[in-house]
Amino acid sequence: MVEPVDRPAWGWVEVYVEPHDALPDGASMRFKANDAPRPVTRVHYESDDGDDGVWEVRAPTEEGIPKPAMTCLTDDSGAGQSALVYGGDLGLRLTQGDLEIAEPWLLLDPNDVNL
Repeated sequence: MVEPVDRPAWGWVEVYVEPHDALPDGASMRFKANDAPRPVTRVHYESDDGDDGVWEVRAPTEEGIPKPAMTCLTDDSGAGQSALVYGGDLGLRLTQGDLEIAEPWLLLDPNDVNL
């Protein structure tokens, strides 16, 4: 008999990003959190333009106040367990040198978070 693995029930993370210039479509998603959310400052990421490497990540507010992005583990049907990286009403801003990218959220390999 296989014993079930007990995971604490951390609840749900609702990602709601207001449409704005950087993310005109906005976003509304719900993810099951497998652990407690915690701040994240850097991620390994490859942009749609092929810019690959370590990016600083933050979660700006409508008031222009930089807040930390957050991460937690979540189940991803295509990859098993992934790290969900999310921000606030304006989503995420990733910066690498002079490059800046806006994303509503990211699903990454857990090893690519908080480098």
